[in-house]
Amino acid sequence: MTEFAIGDVLEGRYRIDHPIARGGMATVYRCVDLRLGRAVAVKVMRDHVANDPASRSRFRREARAMAQLKHPNLVDVYDFSSEEGVSFLVMELITGGTLRELLAERGPMPPHAAAAVMRSVLTGLSVAHDQGMVHRDIKPDNILINTDHQVKVTDFGLVRAMRHDSHTTTEIIGTAAYLSPEQVDGSPISPASDVYSAGIVLFELLTGSVPFSGDTALAHAYQRLSRDVPAPSVRIDGVPPLFDELVATATARRPEDRFAHAGEFLDALEDVVADLQLPRYVVPVPTNSAAHRAASVPTDTSGLFETNVFGSTAATEMLPPTTPPARQESETRVFDAPAPAPAPVPAPAPVPAPAPVPAPAPAPAPAPRPQPAPPVTNRSGLRLSFGLVLAGLAIIAVLIGAWWFGSGRYGEIPPVIGMSSADAVEMVAAAGFEADTSTEYHDDVPRDAVITTDPPSKALPGSLVTVVVSAGKPEVPPIPEGISIDDYRTIAGERTLTVATGDSVYSDSAPSGSIAETTPKPGTVLPVGSTVKVHLSKGPKPITVPELRGVALADARRSLGDAGLRVGEVIEVFDAAVDGDSVVETNPGPGTSLRAGDTVNLVVSTALTIPDVTGLTADDAEQRLEDAGFDVTETVEPGYTGKTEDTVVDTSPAPGERVRPEDTTEVTLILPGAISVPDVTGMTVRDARGLLRDIGLRIDASLFDGDKVIERQLDAPGSALPPGGRVRVIAS
Repeated sequence: MTEFAIGDVLEGRYRIDHPIARGGMATVYRCVDLRLGRAVAVKVMRDHVANDPASRSRFRREARAMAQLKHPNLVDVYDFSSEEGVSFLVMELITGGTLRELLAERGPMPPHAAAAVMRSVLTGLSVAHDQGMVHRDIKPDNILINTDHQVKVTDFGLVRAMRHDSHTTTEIIGTAAYLSPEQVDGSPISPASDVYSAGIVLFELLTGSVPFSGDTALAHAYQRLSRDVPAPSVRIDGVPPLFDELVATATARRPEDRFAHAGEFLDALEDVVADLQLPRYVVPVPTNSAAHRAASVPTDTSGLFETNVFGSTAATEMLPPTTPPARQESETRVFDAPAPAPAPVPAPAPVPAPAPVPAPAPAPAPAPRPQPAPPVTNRSGLRLSFGLVLAGLAIIAVLIGAWWFGSGRYGEIPPVIGMSSADAVEMVAAAGFEADTSTEYHDDVPRDAVITTDPPSKALPGSLVTVVVSAGKPEVPPIPEGISIDDYRTIAGERTLTVATGDSVYSDSAPSGSIAETTPKPGTVLPVGSTVKVHLSKGPKPITVPELRGVALADARRSLGDAGLRVGEVIEVFDAAVDGDSVVETNPGPGTSLRAGDTVNLVVSTALTIPDVTGLTADDAEQRLEDAGFDVTETVEPGYTGKTEDTVVDTSPAPGERVRPEDTTEVTLILPGAISVPDVTGMTVRDARGLLRDIGLRIDASLFDGDKVIERQLDAPGSALPPGGRVRVIAS
């Protein structure tokens, strides 16, 4: 981008007076219009606009259209130039600042303040929409606030004018955070595109941030193709639902679902203001803005005032009055205000005339001889000239001294807001100052971008100028081991965060009384000035001894270990109600609170439980009992009936009974004294004989009747016979 020095004159008319701001699209200077003698803002575009014929043509077309827009909420365009080498716009000079700078100073706005800003923005934007113009780059940087609190929109059409023919399809033309979906995907642009951008601005006014983010401008821009803008009330408390609806309609992804143009948006805004009965609000002027700092430097009017009083070296001459030549139309001359005329000498008081006395008419008096005027000598001329020179030199000395001891000896600190710290330090050093840096946390200025300078605008040449660089938003600091709450409060305070004490919590790692955790967690990014809750440790969380009665010893050990407790002594006792090798009780008892690593003693039952072997054959039952450690005996009880003569019908002690191991280990198998007769009707005698033999009974039939079928049995099914007894049947 072409750079100009203070004093350079554009097209013989606009003299560079002071730089205001520098951006990616242009550099803005405060200039003096030498023809009209007024201060103006001149925006000098990037080089490719001046060097590319198509860009120059596009710039001229957009500049002419901008110049047609006249409204109090629009920045006036006075003139433009787009010749080979440089392209620039001459605009109304705004000495307040941008909405971006106001947001940086004050943060989110309450609804009535945001409505006041948007009312002016949408009013100005609707004028352009009515004339068929689309802005294409509505954002806080293009919304200016004058010193009379008037909000104005600027830079109509400049995004399109600045577009270069070499842009590719992967480039985003405009500011990613505020682009409409159709600007991202290449769909046709309409006033609804500006409505979307204005809706994003309203969202930012209410919340202090834009709705989407991304690692790159392209990623940021593409967020809006698949995601809706969230309700502002989700980000910050106090936003009425009607404002959520305004933002939702203005930022609908499909243009046809939005307000069609700024006028519709404005009407809806006014309805919301009326429904909520919001008070009127005067938009404040930013105090720490580039325009404000530039305005604090007096406009240099040197060169506008022409005088030769002290410049001539010729002898003093008295010249006859002459008629000044006719002024040429293109000639510019601005004169100082005339010096005040000397006070008039008062006339002497009139003397009363004597009363008239009749007398003859006197003879005419002779005409008086003219007295010769004092001659104008060379000596008197030199004396006058010398006196004037001395007086002039004295005045100049006084003015120079006043200037020097006032502001003259101070140099201008270049505007570096928004630049990277390295570029800003380089520019400040190049301006003749000693540059240093400091950091401050800031919600809106990105990390490593410049917030301001200290001092902000002027300093003695060679003196120290501190470039204040943004550290971005603060993060919740980590918790160093053993740090006290006072020391942590100091660390957090260095990040603009305040510390409050929250509820104490249990912690296995932090000693009691030290910091256990924070809310939010360390590393969380917060707005400047946020509060972090610190939770002190109550030590490890108490562990409650579980109920383990009846639980097998192995399972009890596992349960205590999982809870963080250790098993101490294992004590064996007999308990007729608890199986052997299972827990009878714990010491300390269930429900007791312990610390991790504490010991629990277990009392375990030694009882032996008689296995249930009923229904097994005597041989199988004996084997099972012996495996369990019991001695086995057998007895036949006449009162018992079984399926077979060797089926165990009971034991003594009974199945499931718990016994002391030291008392007895002998179990008696009880075999039946009678056998239950099965149903053999319908069987052949041969088959019935085999069945009865297997269970210890016999059949009362001849061997020769083997193939006969039993029609009826005289000993009914279920009746009991002693072992070896005969079952009587009738076969045919």
